[in-house]
Amino acid sequence: MKKPVHTISGIRTSYLSGLRDLYDADEINSILYILFEDFLGWPKTKLHLEPLTALAESDSHKFYNALSLLAQSCPVQYITGRTNFNGLTIMVNPSVLIPRPETAELAGILAKDLGTCDLKNFTAVDIGTGSGCLAIYIKKQLPAIGMHGTDISEEALLTARANASMNETEIDFFSSDILGTGEAMPGKAYSLIVSNPPYVTMSEKEAMRKNVKEYEPSTALFVPDQDPLLYYKAICRHAQNGLAPNGLLYLEINEAYGNELKQLLDSEGFGDIILLKDFRGRQRFIKAVFRNH
Repeated sequence: MKKPVHTISGIRTSYLSGLRDLYDADEINSILYILFEDFLGWPKTKLHLEPLTALAESDSHKFYNALSLLAQSCPVQYITGRTNFNGLTIMVNPSVLIPRPETAELAGILAKDLGTCDLKNFTAVDIGTGSGCLAIYIKKQLPAIGMHGTDISEEALLTARANASMNETEIDFFSSDILGTGEAMPGKAYSLIVSNPPYVTMSEKEAMRKNVKEYEPSTALFVPDQDPLLYYKAICRHAQNGLAPNGLLYLEINEAYGNELKQLLDSEGFGDIILLKDFRGRQRFIKAVFRNH
C-alpha cells in the first residue's frame, strides 16, 4: 500500500480542521508558522509560495504529534520549548509563564527610561522572575546594571539561569518567597525593583482559555478575589528595606486595580506615581519613586 504524502497544504488543512474549536484561522496560521520555523527552519513565505511541498514522513509525524497536543489546549510554546521576547529567544516550560506582549512592552519601557540614566553602581531586582525574560532583557540592553532575579520556584530558577546563560547575561538568581516573613532581598539596597507578579483574580479565571489556566503555573497567575493586591502589598513591604532612597519601582498590573494600587503606593512612601497604558489602551503598568527616607 502506498504511503500517504503529507504536504504543507495538507498539514494546514488538518490544523484548521483540528483546532477550529480552540482558535480562529489567523491564530492557527500563526501556530503553523512557529512550528514550521521550529521543526524545519522554514519561513512562512515558503508556506504560502510552495503549498504542495512534500514533508518527510518523520517530519509529518512531528506536526501530527504537535496537533494532538494542541487539540488538548497545550500552548505551542511548550511544544517548541521556546518563545521570542523582544528579539531574544527564551526557553519556556510548564514551570514558568509564557511571556506576554505586555511584559515585553514593560521591558521596553524600562530600557528606554533607564537609557539616559547614570547606571554606575545601579542594581536591580526582578521579583517573581519566572523564565527570567524581564531581567535578561534589561541586562542585555543595559549591561552596566547589576541584575538580580528572585522566584519561589526552584524549577523556574533553573529555567531562568539557563536562559541567562543562553543569552550571555550575568544575573544573580536566588530563591525567595515574597509572601514570607523573611527578608526577600537580603543585604541589598536596590536602585530598581521590577515585577510582573500574579494579578489575575480567581473570578477572572473562568473567562481565560484552557491553554492558560490548565497548563501555565497557577501560582504565577492568580490571586484571591478578596485580596487582589496581595503581591503588591508584599512588594511594598519588602521595598521599605530593600529599595534605596529615590529607588525606582516598575510593575505590571491588573487594569481593574490601577487606582487602588496608586493609593497603596502613595501610602507606602512612593511618589511620582504614574499609570501607563499598554498597546491595547489598558492601564497595565505603574511606575513610582521611593521617597520614604
